[in-house]
Amino acid sequence: MQSSKKIGLILKVTIVCLAFWFLYQKVFSNESYLEIKHQFLSILDADSFWQFSIVIALMFLNWSIDAIKWRFLINKLEKVSFWLALKAVFLGITVSIFTPNRIGEFGGRVFCLQRADRIKAVLLTVLGNLTQLITTIIFGLLALMYFVYHYSLPYLSHLEWGFFVVLVMGFFISILLLYLLFNVSYISKWFVRIKRLKKFHHYSTIFSVYSRRELLMVLALSIMRYLVYSFQFYLLIRFVQIDIGILESFCMSALTFLSMSIIPTIALTEIGVRGSVALYFFGYLSDNLIGIMTAAFSLWVINLVVPTIIGIFFVYQLKFFRS
Repeated sequence: MQSSKKIGLILKVTIVCLAFWFLYQKVFSNESYLEIKHQFLSILDADSFWQFSIVIALMFLNWSIDAIKWRFLINKLEKVSFWLALKAVFLGITVSIFTPNRIGEFGGRVFCLQRADRIKAVLLTVLGNLTQLITTIIFGLLALMYFVYHYSLPYLSHLEWGFFVVLVMGFFISILLLYLLFNVSYISKWFVRIKRLKKFHHYSTIFSVYSRRELLMVLALSIMRYLVYSFQFYLLIRFVQIDIGILESFCMSALTFLSMSIIPTIALTEIGVRGSVALYFFGYLSDNLIGIMTAAFSLWVINLVVPTIIGIFFVYQLKFFRS
C-alpha cells in the first residue's frame, strides 16, 4: 500500500513538472512569442478587453460542453457530477499536453473515476472523441467545397487537385464514420465472431448500451462545442483588427481545424503547425500575417494552455491505484 502511494505521488509530481516544463519550452521560449505578445498588448484596450473576456468565457463554455458530453457517456458506468466531469476534462488536458496526439487525455480522465472499469471508460472517451472528429471532418469538407468554389475555381487549370482527392476521400470517410457511430453496438458482435478478439468481448459490450437517439445527443453536443470554438476564433480575428465576415472566418477556421485533425502533433508543438495552416487559409482574406498568427496563438493559449494550468491544481486527485 505504501509503495503504491509513493509511486502515485511520483507520477503526480512528474506530470506537474512535465506540464510546466513543456509550457515554458513551447510558450515562453517560443521565438514568435515576444512579437505576438507585443502585437496582442498593443491591441488590448478598454473596448477590446470585453471582447477578449467573451473569448475567455467561451473557453469555459467549450470545455463545460465537453464535460457534459463525457458525463453523459460515462454515467452508464459510474454516476459522476458535472463538477467531477469538468475536473476530469481539465486533468485530461494537463496530462495530454506533452503526449503525442494528446493520448494522455484518456488517462487523465479515467483516473478520476472511483469504481468504473477503466478500459471501458477509455473506450467511451474514444467514442466521444470520435463524434468530435466526425464533426470536424463534416464542417471541414463543407468549408473545403466553399473554398474551392470561391477561391480556386477561377484558376481551375492551376488548381491543386489534391483538394478534390481530399474532398472525395473525406466524404467517404465521414459516411463510414457516421455509419460506425450509429451502429456502434455491432462492434460487440464483431468481437464475438473474430476468434482473436473474443477475449475482449467483455469490454466491447459497453457500446451496446447506447441508443441511436443517445448517440445523436452526443453528436449534437460535439457540434455545439465546434461552433463555440469557431466563434472564439472569429472573435479573435476581429480582435486583431482583421475585418472579415463570420462566414469567411468559419470557413477558414474549419479548414484549419480539419488540417490540424489529420496532422500528427504533440499538443504543445501545434502552435507552429496551426499558425502555418491558419496563415495559408486566412491569407486569402488578409495580408495581416502577424495578426493571423496572434489570433491562432491566442486561441491555442486560451483553450489549451489556460486549461492545462487549471488542471495542474487537480492533479492530486488522480487515482492511479485502487484499494
